[in-house]
Amino acid sequence: MEKNGFEGNVVNRYNNNLEYREYLRLIRSMNQEQEQAFKELLNDVRKLREGAQKRQISKKQFTKALFIVDMNNGFVNFGNMANQEYNELVPEQQKLIDKFRREEELVNFIMEGHLEDAVEFLAYPEHCVFNTLEAELIPQFKDEEEKENTNIYYKNSINGGLNIDLQIDLEDWRDLKEIVITGVCTDLCVLDFAKTLARLIEEVNRKVHVFVIANAVDTFNAPGHDRDEETGYAFNVMRKSGIEVLDDFDHLEKREKELKLV
Repeated sequence: MEKNGFEGNVVNRYNNNLEYREYLRLIRSMNQEQEQAFKELLNDVRKLREGAQKRQISKKQFTKALFIVDMNNGFVNFGNMANQEYNELVPEQQKLIDKFRREEELVNFIMEGHLEDAVEFLAYPEHCVFNTLEAELIPQFKDEEEKENTNIYYKNSINGGLNIDLQIDLEDWRDLKEIVITGVCTDLCVLDFAKTLARLIEEVNRKVHVFVIANAVDTFNAPGHDRDEETGYAFNVMRKSGIEVLDDFDHLEKREKELKLV
């Protein structure tokens, strides 16, 4: 099995594989006869789907989705980009996971799983290479991976919203009314993901409330990167993007009641 995330069973876990792009290239390169045959095949698939829907055999729908961003070992426990202070987020994130499990709603993990020659490594030290321990979920959440109503979306850049599978799933979640986002880093991966997700929701013309939970996200202190300043900047940009920043779990539940999301 290769380590690049595009071979064997790993394809199904990478969730951003090259097959989608290859399918698109093949479709766009079809001649008229091939295009007609493909349309007929699609029509057959649509009929099968309609038949399944009439028999009430359909994909489960959800009204809420929790996204936990980059709680990889490589950001939390060890490696060039690790900050063990992020372990302090786990209790608040776990409260949210438990809530979404009780409500039988979606729990999603956005994970860095870089290619070995990732272009991002020109700007940041090498980290979270796919199929290494750094790219795995932290131990506290490891058991969540195989539970029902769980998705894992890997990314090869800062922005998890560029994951193709996620974009397709977001369009398929027709009943979605609420998205909750937590994770690291507030001003980088969380910010990019939240903004992109908000725009994708508009693109598929859905009305979904997007929340970021302040005490379940964090960033770092470094020369030229003040944690508090960067957090304030990120929250300000999110609010201007139509995303609500809520203090904590209790404020989320209060806001859900106000908006009649429960």
